[in-house]
Amino acid sequence: MRRTSRLLTGALLLVTACAPSAAASSPAGTGNGVASSRLPDRPGGQTHALVTFDACQDFLDYVVSHAVDLVGPYGLPGSQIAWDGSMRAAEAAGDTTVASGESAAPDFSETNVQVEGVDEPDLAKSDGRRIVLISEGELVVVDVSSDEPEITGRLHLDVPVQNLFLVGDKVLLFGSGWNAIPLPVERGDVIAPTGAPTVQILEVDISGEPEIERTMTIDGSFVSGRMVEESVRLVLTSGPIGFEWSYPEGSGLRAEREAVERNREIVRESTEENWIPYYVITDTDGRVTSEGTLFECERAAHPEEFSGFDMLSVVTIDLGAGLEVVDSTGVLARGGTVYSSGDSLYVATQNWDTWMWLERGDPAERTDGPTTQIHKFDTSEETITQYVASGEVDGYLINQFAMDEHEEMLRVATTTAPAGWGSAPDSESRVTILRTIGDSLVPIGKVTGLGETEQIYSVRFMGDTGYVVTFRQTDPLYTLDLSDPRNPKMVGELKIPGYSAYLHPVSEGLLLGVGQDATDDGRVKGTQVSTFDVSDPASPSRIDAFTISEGSSSQVEYDHHAFLYHDALAVIPVVQWNWDGKTEDVFSGAVGLEVGEDGTLREVGEVVHPGGAELKGWDYQAQILRSFVVGDSLYTISASGIMKSTLDGLEQQSWLDL
Repeated sequence: MRRTSRLLTGALLLVTACAPSAAASSPAGTGNGVASSRLPDRPGGQTHALVTFDACQDFLDYVVSHAVDLVGPYGLPGSQIAWDGSMRAAEAAGDTTVASGESAAPDFSETNVQVEGVDEPDLAKSDGRRIVLISEGELVVVDVSSDEPEITGRLHLDVPVQNLFLVGDKVLLFGSGWNAIPLPVERGDVIAPTGAPTVQILEVDISGEPEIERTMTIDGSFVSGRMVEESVRLVLTSGPIGFEWSYPEGSGLRAEREAVERNREIVRESTEENWIPYYVITDTDGRVTSEGTLFECERAAHPEEFSGFDMLSVVTIDLGAGLEVVDSTGVLARGGTVYSSGDSLYVATQNWDTWMWLERGDPAERTDGPTTQIHKFDTSEETITQYVASGEVDGYLINQFAMDEHEEMLRVATTTAPAGWGSAPDSESRVTILRTIGDSLVPIGKVTGLGETEQIYSVRFMGDTGYVVTFRQTDPLYTLDLSDPRNPKMVGELKIPGYSAYLHPVSEGLLLGVGQDATDDGRVKGTQVSTFDVSDPASPSRIDAFTISEGSSSQVEYDHHAFLYHDALAVIPVVQWNWDGKTEDVFSGAVGLEVGEDGTLREVGEVVHPGGAELKGWDYQAQILRSFVVGDSLYTISASGIMKSTLDGLEQQSWLDL
């Protein structure tokens, strides 16, 4: 691979797709198209707070009254077939053991997360003695405490899991599955899914050979999760379950009308178990130890405006006490983007469908674009999750980094229209600051006009400062002064070609980002790492840039867990395929960069797993997925295996075939 490493000008680290030419920063001022808005304590209009239910009858009256109006000849919208609420537990075996008193682990890196102390689910974890990972349908435990990494346990997984948490000798595995049901022959002409999604959660003991101790299955789909110490919050979303709809008996309007009336009666006879997700917990022998609805009707709530029948659930598990539901609550809304500050959990939902529907309706009722509802939960208690407040902002969120809580204020970065949509030429980005007032998240200040006609590609909040990167042809890096939440301001701007998809704080005044280099007309070229000096927010500048050869990309652009930064070493996984019309160039590996105190970048080396840089016999499984530092070595993980390398030079020390 051919790379360039140059561009010395100032002090911030950014892995970005920026062209090698530096651009002068543009201080904020009149006429730059960026507005600062001061909002009243409580603006007019709806507050978007949630409404709780007093009793189960109150809950049923609400859902049934709406469902009777909306049910059709094939059931509720989006559910043209019976959704079976029964659970099928995975086979289990095992015994519970907590962490033993082993010697302290050496210096090691952990999963790259948004908020320190708030762990996020991922496909691999390390405690400094072991690396535990999900690979090709197996849970694999690797001992990295000696010179040669060694597999100490494997567990074949009969359910599809994608993420895990690790606490001592306990692993919590979870993912989404499908609860299939047979379709009767007489309904064979109905084109619809034959079943309902389920969330699979497995508690595994890895003190010896990995063994499943308990399995929990829940109606719905997994959205995300967070863990603080041993307290786990899982965010799930589910739809109505257990309905066996009546279908038209023949063709024609009369048959459909009769089916509607039968389905209305089915809705009227429904119970809370049709609307609140059901769960089942089984032990090592497959015996059911606990089951029921996730929460009582009184723990559910609904937005002031009807938002459908999807149920957003927040489930609390005390991993120290084992796999049991210690608390849960629900909202009749969809689940989307999740952010946690530790004491608070925020779940944001984009209202795409409302926008699209209004665009087809009365022009006087159309919105300016999508809106995002945000629900806040108090998670300061280990075993209790309480709903606090709700609010709404214009636009959509790119990812979890678009939300940040600081001094009891929530800062939210949004773009008014996504790329490729009809109104995109009129799009802009903004940062809105919300304050919790009663049960509402109320906007009290905002900065608008960021990146007009562009989209947000990355966001990072650091104390009283915010950084927003937008892109269409150039990569404006905006610096925001958020110290006065009622009067936030855009104070600096740096324009360079390309975009930054991930921003990482390195030190005071130094930022790192990952993204794509690009030409002046916006054509992306390849992964680039840049360093930026943001010590003076009014005058951000780029210090250095390291461009990886044309045709390269990095999963860090869409998954921050793939990025490693530890003691001035940045490790960026890269996949590159380039064809210049005559020759083909392929590469799958990782590049290590040393970040100097002044922000300069120096290539330490690169790591390539077997099959990662071979034109003939190139292996997609050689793609490096995660990296960890343990002691004086770097461990890189792919589907093929784990490579141990020196930190100085990234020279191979050993290879473990998975």
